[in-house]
Amino acid sequence: MFRPSLRQAHLGLNPCKLLARVAVPVRHASQRRNVDKIEWKWFLLVAAFGTMVYVNVMQRIQEQDHSKNLEKYKKTFTEDEWNKYISEIQKKHLTLEKGEECYLLPVTNGNSKDSKVVKQIVEKLGAKVIDLNELVERQLEGGKYHILLKENLETHDPKANGFAYSFTYRLKPGIFTQLVSDEIKKEKDADPGAGRFLLLNYPPNIKEAIKFEQNVCSRDTLLVLKEEEDNNVVEYFETVDKIKHVKDLPKLDPLEISHVAKPAPLLETPQLKMLADTQPSQDAPAIEKAQWQLRQLGQPIRQYGESDEDVITRLKSLK
Repeated sequence: MFRPSLRQAHLGLNPCKLLARVAVPVRHASQRRNVDKIEWKWFLLVAAFGTMVYVNVMQRIQEQDHSKNLEKYKKTFTEDEWNKYISEIQKKHLTLEKGEECYLLPVTNGNSKDSKVVKQIVEKLGAKVIDLNELVERQLEGGKYHILLKENLETHDPKANGFAYSFTYRLKPGIFTQLVSDEIKKEKDADPGAGRFLLLNYPPNIKEAIKFEQNVCSRDTLLVLKEEEDNNVVEYFETVDKIKHVKDLPKLDPLEISHVAKPAPLLETPQLKMLADTQPSQDAPAIEKAQWQLRQLGQPIRQYGESDEDVITRLKSLK
């Protein structure tokens, strides 16, 4: 065992400590500078990449901010360009837009296509018959929307006076209008000249009625079998005078639509207006007729946040 001499101990020269010091590698200043340079290079690289990403994101945001990019949009139009621009805005693509007519019978009192009552109506109108109850039944058996309808089906009442099915609130409005629209297209493919359609057990609610006028056909009339029907859809159409009693229906001449017919051309320069200056025609959508009546009463034609249904409900409360 090694023991230091008294002189070495006195001077603090312990050989063990000296060996430990020698074993530790010495880091020179030049090596430290090289490591620092590498660290700064990585920092600058990350900073540059982050800056590029930030600038790219800000440019995308500014491109979507129209208020800061007005110089990119056309500000002047010739008369022809303006008319074309307005026509495109006002263009409305409906399932039936060549003059076809639709008669809606939401309350059938259990009458089906083959019943005597419905046959009498068909004889007067000369119309193709579509039953919403039948469409839903076919869908539930394995149609395009069978999963959606089955998951949201609550009840089925075969003895109902109108629409026989009840669905949860999660079912988005417009699904039944889509079923009717698809069936109308099938009928038109089979008979392009068909001009009238009788829809049984439709619309089941006001929201579907609004969807129908927006997407399928604006020339619609609601039919009732009795003098007074306790039904909110009937009340909705009655408010805007788009309702007829079956007993008062005259026998109509057949309505044949040419498969090459086109919508009537605009005879005057179109203008963007919320409501026409003249009274809407009998075939106008319910919302236009309701807004016209509100204007005559000195009321706002639409308040902030109102839907079409809210507008007509407000008109009804004023009568």
